[in-house]
Order: sequence, then structure tokens, then C-alpha cells
Amino acid sequence: MRESDNYKNISSLDFFRGIAGYGVAICHFYYYLYDLNYFQFYSMFFVEFFFVLSGFVLYPQLKRVHENTSNTKIFYLRRWYRTIPPYLIALLLYSILFSKFDLDTLKYLFFIQNISESFAEFDYFYVAWSLAIEEFFYLIFPICLILLNKKKFINITLLFISLIYCVKILYLIFDVNEEFYRIGTFLRLDSIAFGVIIRIFFEKIKNNFLNFTLILLISFSMIYFEKNLVNLKNFELFGFVLLIQIISVNIIILFINFNKFITNNLIKKIFSLLSKQTYSIYLFHFAIIYLIKLNNLFLNVQWLFLFYLTFLFLFSTLFYYLLEKIVIENRPKYTNKTVNN
Repeated sequence: MRESDNYKNISSLDFFRGIAGYGVAICHFYYYLYDLNYFQFYSMFFVEFFFVLSGFVLYPQLKRVHENTSNTKIFYLRRWYRTIPPYLIALLLYSILFSKFDLDTLKYLFFIQNISESFAEFDYFYVAWSLAIEEFFYLIFPICLILLNKKKFINITLLFISLIYCVKILYLIFDVNEEFYRIGTFLRLDSIAFGVIIRIFFEKIKNNFLNFTLILLISFSMIYFEKNLVNLKNFELFGFVLLIQIISVNIIILFINFNKFITNNLIKKIFSLLSKQTYSIYLFHFAIIYLIKLNNLFLNVQWLFLFYLTFLFLFSTLFYYLLEKIVIENRPKYTNKTVNN
């Protein structure tokens, strides 16, 4: 068995992935319909978790690219099969709902909506900002693995993170737009790479206590470095994003350790279903919120919330089994042992 196959199908991570997906949807429900601003903060945490988890589970495929560059094409195709078809359907739906078929649509189509401050004005498909970061990571990181193929995987990943941090520091020196710092594509690629590097450490050091201690040491070292590099005002912004990354990493470690207590097959299936729903929930939940607002469906808040969650559950389940699952099963396969990501 390949070392990177050890963490496939972890029920506890499936559970938290599902909770995070519903968490974003719930936070946006209260934020956009009832103007409860603190829910926007919680939604940022859930999205950050997805970034770190994405890097964590993507490591086996990236490792394949590093070991054999001929796997690069398969990597791209597998990622695009998984992410693009649902995304295009969502983009079409939002374009119809908001009657938008113009240059803005092209920004979303090519994932360049948050590549610069001048582009980062989201008028109708706001949730796509994080998907743009994911897609650019899928595109850029394998290229780094190919160009630096003779270097160790861990060194390439550390170099990649270092370069992104240099970009962040330069941005903080010359310009500080708080919103763009949080969503700018080339300012946030480190979040996914952070998950990759944690996976590498996690597999090299099998002892869970040592894992946890190592992560804490790395985390506090990075905070100390940042706090002493930039002024206090910017550290507030700089450190906030990093702290959410650190929390995400430690939650992943805790939930992996919790996995051994999940032995009931029915519970495993429920957690797996929650995990499968997350992509369509993230893509389409805002469309449901918009339709609720458009049609003034402000019933009793408890009943409206129950309707919203029920509709999300049914829609995302059907969407996965009628589209996503079929596409996933027809993705190109690696010539050697296939990973499930």
C-alpha cells in the first residue's frame, strides 16, 4: 500500500466536511436574509477548512505527478471532471437568475474573478471566489512539481508556500485591501498548500501526540514571524487568516483521531452522504437564498430555516447521484493504483 493511501475514506473527516458545507449554507442564510453580521465570520472559517482539507486529501494525486510527470494530464482531467461540470451548471443558473450574460460571466467562466482588485467585484456569483483559488492551485502546483521534479516533494511545497508568503508581504507593504487580502487568488494559494504540507508531516510522524505538538510549534513559529515582520495593524489582518488555517489543521488532526470510534456502518454511510453533498450545497445554496428573498418568503424563521435545509438536502442528494457521481465514475484513471480524490 502506498503511504498516501492511509487516510482515504475517513468517516470523521466526511462528517466534518458535511458539517462545514451545511455550516456555510446556514451562515449565509442568517447573514443575507437577517443581516446577522457575525455569521459572515463563521462562514469564513468553514471555507478556510475546505481549503486546508483540499490540500490534505489531494496529496496522493500530487505525489503521483511528482513521481511520474506523465500523470499530469490525468491529474488535470480528474480534477476538471470533478469540479467543472457542476460549476458550469451553477454559473448558468446564476446567470439566468440575475439576467447576466456579459463580460462578468466570462470572468467567472475562466475563474479570473478574484485575480486582481479591479476584477474582484462580485455581483451575482459571489461563492465562486473560493473555487477560483482551488482551480488555480490545481493548475499551478503540478507545473511547479514538473519544473522542480528533481527536488524533494516537501521542499517544492515549502518553496511554493514561501513564494506565496512573499507575495502577501509585498501586498501588505504596498497596498492593503482587507476584503481582497482574504479572497485574492494569488494571496490565498498557501491555504491549500498548507494542507498538503501538513499531510506530509502527518504521514512521516505516525505518533498523534507528536503530530499535534509539531503542528503547534510550526503554528506559533509562523505567528511570531509574522507579528515581528509587519506592523500590528497589518498583523491583525495577516494573522487572522493564518489563525483560521491553524485551527483548521488541528481540527483535521482531532477528527482523524476520532475516526477509530466510528464503527457503525449506517453512521459511516450517513457521514459519507453528507460529504458527497458539500460541493452542490456550496454552489447552489445562495441561489435558494436569493429566490427566498426575491419572492418575500419570510415565513416564521424556524419554518423557513427548516424548508431551506430540507430543500438543500434533497437537491444536493439528487444532484450528486444524477450528475456528479456519473461524471466521477467516468473520470480517467491512473495506470497504477487509483486514488479516490
